[in-house]
Amino acid sequence: MGNSYLRSRIILIIALIVLIPGLVMIIVLSMGGNAGDTEQAQRMRMQEYVDKFNQRNIDLIFYKKDPIVPDNLKARRVNALNDQGLAMNLYSDKAYHVIIFDDLDGSLSLNDQDIQKLKDLLINQHFRVVYLGTMHYNQLVQGEILNKGANHKDGTKTYLTYYNQNKMRSTVEGTAFADDPMMLPITSGLTDEQKIIYTVIVDLAHKDLYWT
Repeated sequence: MGNSYLRSRIILIIALIVLIPGLVMIIVLSMGGNAGDTEQAQRMRMQEYVDKFNQRNIDLIFYKKDPIVPDNLKARRVNALNDQGLAMNLYSDKAYHVIIFDDLDGSLSLNDQDIQKLKDLLINQHFRVVYLGTMHYNQLVQGEILNKGANHKDGTKTYLTYYNQNKMRSTVEGTAFADDPMMLPITSGLTDEQKIIYTVIVDLAHKDLYWT
């Protein structure tokens, strides 16, 4: 009786020694413990959005800034909104033109002449215009670049405006656009500014609505 009980205890202890590490590994993995693989998967998912964005054949323009963008994103910088600065003749093969005004730090300068040129790009050259920031919001509304929606909230940081296929100006802003990085597949190691820039790219890549 005593030997049988002892053997049972030994078998139980051996079983626990074998099973516990496996159970711990399962719990760790389910809680995201395999951080290397998770980060790699996130980067691969972000790259899928970048590839989809590039496949849309977009001329992506950043105005007066070179923000840190996802790897392999096709983009360029311009320092002036005139014909020479935009060099549109070099990008006539592009299906769409998107210009991003990154003013998240409040340092961007836009004068009335810039607003008029931007209005021409929006209406006559069918640009998609992205404004990131708060300082020039009222100026862009007064210049008829942005629509001030009934649900507009002070402090909104992201705006997209374009003319749709019905020749109506549409403005998408805030959490409906890129204020909330919920769709962003990767956030680790990104600054707040990068999170917004990355979210803009994801949203533009993901939604066909903006390109009809």
